[in-house]
Amino acid sequence: MQATKWQSQKVHGRDEVLRDIERRATAYRDTVVQDARAIMHDYEVDMYRLVLAIGKRYGMDTAYEIMSDTVAEKRLRWLDQAMPELHLTGSEVEQAMSLYLAYFRLKEGDFRILEQTETTVVFQRKDYVDAIGYACDVLGIDVVEVNNKVYARAMDRMLERISPGLRHTVLKYRDGWYDERIEFHPNE
Repeated sequence: MQATKWQSQKVHGRDEVLRDIERRATAYRDTVVQDARAIMHDYEVDMYRLVLAIGKRYGMDTAYEIMSDTVAEKRLRWLDQAMPELHLTGSEVEQAMSLYLAYFRLKEGDFRILEQTETTVVFQRKDYVDAIGYACDVLGIDVVEVNNKVYARAMDRMLERISPGLRHTVLKYRDGWYDERIEFHPNE
Protein backbone atom coordinates (compact mmCIF):
# COMPACT_ATOMS: atom_id res chain seq x y z
CA MET A 1 0.00 0.00 0.00
CA GLN A 2 1.36 3.38 -1.01
CA ALA A 3 1.73 6.00 1.73
CA THR A 4 -0.34 9.14 1.30
CA LYS A 5 1.31 12.54 1.33
CA TRP A 6 0.23 13.33 4.90
CA GLN A 7 1.77 10.06 6.07
CA SER A 8 5.10 10.55 4.31
CA GLN A 9 5.75 14.30 4.23
CA LYS A 10 6.50 16.35 7.31
CA VAL A 11 4.27 19.34 7.83
CA HIS A 12 6.31 22.25 9.13
CA GLY A 13 3.68 23.42 11.58
CA ARG A 14 0.18 24.74 11.50
CA ASP A 15 1.29 28.33 12.06
CA GLU A 16 3.42 28.24 8.92
CA VAL A 17 0.65 26.66 6.87
CA LEU A 18 -1.90 29.21 8.06
CA ARG A 19 0.49 32.11 7.39
CA ASP A 20 1.03 30.81 3.85
CA ILE A 21 -2.74 30.53 3.26
CA GLU A 22 -3.28 34.02 4.68
CA ARG A 23 -0.47 35.47 2.52
CA ARG A 24 -1.91 33.94 -0.66
CA ALA A 25 -5.49 34.92 0.20
CA THR A 26 -4.42 38.51 0.86
CA ALA A 27 -2.36 38.69 -2.34
CA TYR A 28 -5.17 37.35 -4.52
CA ARG A 29 -8.31 38.35 -2.62
CA ASP A 30 -9.71 40.66 -5.31
CA THR A 31 -9.23 38.00 -7.97
CA VAL A 32 -10.81 35.33 -5.77
CA VAL A 33 -13.85 37.54 -5.09
CA GLN A 34 -14.19 38.40 -8.80
CA ASP A 35 -13.93 34.72 -9.76
CA ALA A 36 -16.50 33.68 -7.17
CA ARG A 37 -18.88 36.45 -8.28
CA ALA A 38 -18.47 35.37 -11.94
CA ILE A 39 -19.32 31.77 -10.99
CA MET A 40 -22.43 32.97 -9.10
CA HIS A 41 -23.46 35.12 -12.08
CA ASP A 42 -23.02 32.22 -14.52
CA TYR A 43 -24.98 29.90 -12.25
CA GLU A 44 -27.86 32.39 -12.01
CA VAL A 45 -27.94 32.83 -15.80
CA ASP A 46 -28.12 29.04 -16.21
CA MET A 47 -30.87 28.83 -13.61
CA TYR A 48 -32.97 31.47 -15.35
CA ARG A 49 -32.39 29.83 -18.73
CA LEU A 50 -34.04 26.78 -17.18
CA VAL A 51 -36.89 28.94 -15.84
CA LEU A 52 -37.39 30.39 -19.34
CA ALA A 53 -37.44 26.90 -20.86
CA ILE A 54 -40.06 25.77 -18.35
CA GLY A 55 -41.96 28.99 -19.07
CA LYS A 56 -42.03 28.30 -22.81
CA ARG A 57 -43.56 24.90 -22.17
CA TYR A 58 -45.89 25.59 -19.23
CA GLY A 59 -46.16 29.39 -19.04
CA MET A 60 -43.99 31.89 -17.19
CA ASP A 61 -46.33 32.15 -14.21
CA THR A 62 -45.95 28.41 -13.63
CA ALA A 63 -42.18 28.62 -14.07
CA TYR A 64 -41.90 31.47 -11.57
CA GLU A 65 -44.20 29.66 -9.14
CA ILE A 66 -42.07 26.50 -9.27
CA MET A 67 -38.91 28.51 -8.62
CA SER A 68 -40.56 30.50 -5.84
CA ASP A 69 -41.70 27.30 -4.15
CA THR A 70 -38.11 25.99 -4.09
CA VAL A 71 -36.83 29.31 -2.73
CA ALA A 72 -39.60 29.37 -0.10
CA GLU A 73 -38.82 25.82 0.95
CA LYS A 74 -35.21 26.76 1.71
CA ARG A 75 -36.20 29.96 3.51
CA LEU A 76 -38.86 28.26 5.61
CA ARG A 77 -36.36 25.59 6.66
CA TRP A 78 -34.06 28.39 7.80
CA LEU A 79 -36.94 30.09 9.60
CA ASP A 80 -37.93 26.91 11.42
CA GLN A 81 -34.38 26.68 12.78
CA ALA A 82 -33.90 30.41 13.47
CA MET A 83 -37.32 31.37 14.89
CA PRO A 84 -36.59 30.41 18.52
CA GLU A 85 -33.53 32.71 18.48
CA LEU A 86 -35.14 35.70 16.72
CA HIS A 87 -37.25 37.08 19.60
CA LEU A 88 -39.33 39.28 17.28
CA THR A 89 -41.04 42.22 19.00
CA GLY A 90 -42.90 45.38 18.05
CA SER A 91 -45.58 45.94 15.45
CA GLU A 92 -46.14 43.46 12.62
CA VAL A 93 -44.05 45.64 10.29
CA GLU A 94 -41.24 45.92 12.84
CA GLN A 95 -41.24 42.16 13.33
CA ALA A 96 -41.24 41.65 9.55
CA MET A 97 -38.23 43.97 9.16
CA SER A 98 -36.39 42.19 11.95
CA LEU A 99 -37.02 38.87 10.25
CA TYR A 100 -35.96 40.27 6.86
CA LEU A 101 -32.72 41.69 8.28
CA ALA A 102 -31.96 38.49 10.19
CA TYR A 103 -32.39 36.43 7.04
CA PHE A 104 -30.31 38.63 4.71
CA ARG A 105 -27.67 39.63 7.29
CA LEU A 106 -27.05 42.93 5.55
CA LYS A 107 -23.87 44.84 6.29
CA GLU A 108 -23.89 48.47 7.37
CA GLY A 109 -24.26 50.66 4.31
CA ASP A 110 -26.15 47.97 2.39
CA PHE A 111 -29.55 48.87 3.86
CA ARG A 112 -31.49 52.03 4.62
CA ILE A 113 -35.07 52.79 5.56
CA LEU A 114 -36.66 55.46 3.36
CA GLU A 115 -40.08 55.68 4.99
CA GLN A 116 -41.81 53.95 7.88
CA THR A 117 -45.32 54.08 9.31
CA GLU A 118 -47.23 51.71 11.58
CA THR A 119 -48.33 49.62 8.58
CA THR A 120 -45.62 50.17 5.94
CA VAL A 121 -41.86 50.34 5.61
CA VAL A 122 -40.09 51.29 2.38
CA PHE A 123 -36.37 50.57 2.25
CA GLN A 124 -33.37 50.13 -0.02
CA ARG A 125 -31.14 47.07 -0.04
CA LYS A 126 -27.83 46.58 -1.82
CA ASP A 127 -27.38 43.16 -3.41
CA TYR A 128 -23.67 42.53 -2.92
CA VAL A 129 -23.44 39.64 -5.39
CA ASP A 130 -26.09 41.05 -7.77
CA ALA A 131 -26.42 37.70 -9.57
CA ILE A 132 -30.17 38.03 -10.15
CA GLY A 133 -29.80 41.50 -11.67
CA TYR A 134 -26.95 40.24 -13.83
CA ALA A 135 -28.89 37.20 -15.08
CA CYS A 136 -31.99 39.25 -15.83
CA ASP A 137 -29.91 41.78 -17.76
CA VAL A 138 -28.14 39.06 -19.80
CA LEU A 139 -31.42 37.28 -20.61
CA GLY A 140 -33.57 40.37 -21.12
CA ILE A 141 -35.90 39.59 -18.21
CA ASP A 142 -37.48 42.27 -16.01
CA VAL A 143 -35.62 42.06 -12.69
CA VAL A 144 -38.48 43.61 -10.71
CA GLU A 145 -40.98 41.10 -12.13
CA VAL A 146 -38.66 38.19 -11.33
CA ASN A 147 -38.11 39.42 -7.79
CA ASN A 148 -41.82 39.89 -7.15
CA LYS A 149 -42.92 36.60 -8.70
CA VAL A 150 -40.13 34.52 -7.17
CA TYR A 151 -38.42 36.10 -4.18
CA ALA A 152 -41.10 38.43 -2.76
CA ARG A 153 -43.59 35.57 -2.97
CA ALA A 154 -41.14 33.38 -1.03
CA MET A 155 -40.64 36.17 1.52
CA ASP A 156 -44.44 36.45 1.89
CA ARG A 157 -44.50 32.80 2.94
CA MET A 158 -41.96 33.61 5.68
CA LEU A 159 -43.85 36.72 6.76
CA GLU A 160 -47.09 34.71 7.05
CA ARG A 161 -45.51 33.06 10.10
CA ILE A 162 -45.69 36.47 11.79
CA SER A 163 -49.06 37.55 10.36
CA PRO A 164 -51.01 36.60 7.22
CA GLY A 165 -51.54 40.30 6.43
CA LEU A 166 -47.85 41.02 5.75
CA ARG A 167 -46.75 41.48 2.12
CA HIS A 168 -43.33 42.11 0.58
CA THR A 169 -42.95 43.91 -2.77
CA VAL A 170 -39.94 44.92 -4.84
CA LEU A 171 -40.61 48.40 -6.20
CA LYS A 172 -37.54 49.28 -8.23
CA TYR A 173 -34.02 48.12 -9.13
CA ARG A 174 -31.00 50.11 -10.25
CA ASP A 175 -27.27 49.45 -10.12
CA GLY A 176 -27.51 46.61 -7.60
CA TRP A 177 -29.90 48.49 -5.29
CA TYR A 178 -33.48 47.35 -4.69
CA ASP A 179 -36.25 49.60 -3.39
CA GLU A 180 -38.64 47.37 -1.44
CA ARG A 181 -41.73 47.62 0.70
CA ILE A 182 -43.24 45.56 3.47
CA GLU A 183 -46.87 46.32 4.25
CA PHE A 184 -49.32 45.07 6.81
CA HIS A 185 -52.98 44.68 5.85
CA PRO A 186 -54.70 43.68 9.10
CA ASN A 187 -57.91 42.45 7.40
CA GLU A 188 -56.21 39.81 5.24
